[in-house]
Amino acid sequence: MLVVLADLLTLGVAVAISPLAIVTVTLMATAGKGRTNGTAFILGCYLFAVVFVGGLVVLGRASGTDDPDSGPHVAVDIVEIILGGALLVLAVIQWRRRGRHTTPAWMTRLDGLTIGKAFLVGVLISGPLSPKDLPLLVAAGGRISQAPLPVAEVVAVVLVFALIGVLAVAVPWLVSVLAPAQVEARLTGMRVWLIANHSVIMMVLFTILGVKLIASGVMDLAG
Repeated sequence: MLVVLADLLTLGVAVAISPLAIVTVTLMATAGKGRTNGTAFILGCYLFAVVFVGGLVVLGRASGTDDPDSGPHVAVDIVEIILGGALLVLAVIQWRRRGRHTTPAWMTRLDGLTIGKAFLVGVLISGPLSPKDLPLLVAAGGRISQAPLPVAEVVAVVLVFALIGVLAVAVPWLVSVLAPAQVEARLTGMRVWLIANHSVIMMVLFTILGVKLIASGVMDLAG
């Protein structure tokens, strides 16, 4: 199990480094809603990752991806290579967008969210509306489904992977819970920096992860 988690660590950290998600939690915290909306948002991110990756693992293992010589196993490797190529394309797109420091319009509406809507935003940002996270979750689901592990350990891997994916997002939430009086002073600078450097951060991540996924898929097919 530890070997599988080590293999997934890069993907998990990449999911965690999500500037838009971190900025979203930061905005909720600086608006005084870090304890409520921030908690709901993080739960949305975590539960989506668990359900989505877990669903892919169930489908994959049911089709035989845990057998190294099976067709589905090979298909997962091919999908991984395709996802890596897609991330490299996204890296080029982000590079062309560098220098744009405008705040997305939807961020200005976060203050008025209810707890339920904050949870829904967490679900959407963690996958369906994220060009970065969705391919990574798909790749993680494929990797876990290929691992020859008992069911209990597969469940543990999915839960731990999803937890790694929300660690960075949880930092501003923890600040809002443990030091609410200092939220504005501690988080405002981070929010501004993340918005200003979002494209560059994403470009670097897309490049690293694209190369990793392509290399992993090719090595698995060759080995």
